Amino acid sequence: MAEIRRLKKLPKLDMNPLSDLAFLLVSFFMMTTTFKTESPTAIATPTSRAELKIPDKNICMISISAEGHLFFGIDNKYDCIKMLEVIGSQNQLVFNAEQKQQFSLINSFGLQFTELPQYLNLTKEQRGSVEQNGIPMDSLHNEFRQWLIAARLSNPRLRFAIHADAEVPFPVINRCFENLRDLNITRFNLITDAKKDDPAT
Repeated sequence: MAEIRRLKKLPKLDMNPLSDLAFLLVSFFMMTTTFKTESPTAIATPTSRAELKIPDKNICMISISAEGHLFFGIDNKYDCIKMLEVIGSQNQLVFNAEQKQQFSLINSFGLQFTELPQYLNLTKEQRGSVEQNGIPMDSLHNEFRQWLIAARLSNPRLRFAIHADAEVPFPVINRCFENLRDLNITRFNLITDAKKDDPAT
């Protein structure tokens, strides 16, 4: 009598672990990704062959537009609040809790001291339409120096980086360097784009 052979069951692929892995990867990238923040001015970054990267934290960004307007910002929101409190106490300016919170969320700014309270009372959409003419840095009205001091007081471990436009006037960038040097800030990063080799050469 012939033996009845049983049909072999086809192997099944369990997709549940794959879907779990997909959600795990999406969650990881969402939590670790740093989204690009809005900048109050457009800067055409010069190129260089340098490959040194700026630090990921404790960084103070000094931006200078092609017109010579200077903008200032630090990455840690708690340091931002401390810095604003120092500026307020030195210039008889009072900032409420909501204004401090709004200031801590701003990536970069280029306003005079007296313009800050009114600016911080605006909504995010309204602030985007405000024209910022930069932080004063001339010898008679040097608010940039006060921001540097306040930033160092808020975080002594702060590192400084300069993001200047390729067309910025030399006297402006030189005054910036002089202010840093006067405060014994001699180590800072210059932000540039990677220079591509010309295929013709």
